[in-house]
Amino acid sequence: MLHILEDIPIIITAGEAVKQLMIEEEEDVALVTGLFEAAKATARPKALYREVFIEGVAGDTVNIGGTEFESAVLAMNMKNVHRAFAYVCTCGTEVDKWSESVGDYMTMLWVDMIKQMFLTEASVYLRDHIKNVFQFEKLSAINPGSGNLENWPISQQTRLFSLIGGVKESIGVALTDSFLMVPLKSTSGLLYPSETDFSNCALCSRKNCTGRRAEFDGDLYKKAFKDGMTL
Repeated sequence: MLHILEDIPIIITAGEAVKQLMIEEEEDVALVTGLFEAAKATARPKALYREVFIEGVAGDTVNIGGTEFESAVLAMNMKNVHRAFAYVCTCGTEVDKWSESVGDYMTMLWVDMIKQMFLTEASVYLRDHIKNVFQFEKLSAINPGSGNLENWPISQQTRLFSLIGGVKESIGVALTDSFLMVPLKSTSGLLYPSETDFSNCALCSRKNCTGRRAEFDGDLYKKAFKDGMTL
């Protein structure tokens, strides 16, 4: 069954957004505050998910709901998992379309960051919703295309979207030929019950990443990619 979450509240305030953007100049504060309020009035963050079952793990191949994915990291994380939640979250097509009319480069950069804040709100809302409905204490997430290329190839986005079904029709998120999502401020992946808080970032060796949520874990990386196989 496909679950669609459309009435996702935006909790963050303009003042909090200004602090996150580290803006101090009075003129810029006024500008960003106006941009934030306009974006918030337009934004309709959304999410959808489907409960799926892990049908088998063989080497680096994971069968999820009849769809096969190839990823050493995914296989490592799904070995002891029986069910997961395939999902897509987005800042929403409404605010994305509105942002097309924004002017200069710096203003576009600020608006882009504001849209990311709305996506974060949607992601937190989805995670909390699944925890409450299915009575989980902890959920971990893994996302195609996040971190190093070998973690979970972004090309498998098409399989994930096919597994979920009706993504574009339900919340307006589409895939490009290069497997990126539109709106760009969208995220997809699997949420699954876990005793540990796994993050793709732990297996990503890229330095100076502004989106990093966890430190690189060399030992975990070796476990996932020893001789190209999952332990």
